[in-house]
Amino acid sequence: MNAKPTLPVIATVAAATVAAALVSTAALAGGACLRQANIYNWDALDNRTVIVEDDFHKKFKLTLMTPCLNMQYHENLGFKTFGATQLTCVSRGDEILSGSPIGPQHCPISKIEVYTPEMEKADKDAKAAAKKD
Repeated sequence: MNAKPTLPVIATVAAATVAAALVSTAALAGGACLRQANIYNWDALDNRTVIVEDDFHKKFKLTLMTPCLNMQYHENLGFKTFGATQLTCVSRGDEILSGSPIGPQHCPISKIEVYTPEMEKADKDAKAAAKKD
């Protein structure tokens, strides 16, 4: 016997599809979307700041809510997103997972922004100035 989906099931699936489309559209309207599935490379500037590069070589600056200790010395980082798929944009509240001697650190993301060449230059200048002191 073939059972047809009931109206509430169809409505739920349709609502979920619309919600996913709105999230993707909002992220694209904001200018950029870092997707977990597209993370190519990363560099920890310090315990609260990570620069992430995607497969398209677009860079993003992630600021963390709490320090993620010794992150710049780790070879691997994990990303835990609360979206439905790996195509969901990484967003505020998602986490970076970094290893430590006592287990993984869960470091929530407070801010994600496109990492512009001007920002990169300012960070390099600040690092150079700190080395002089």
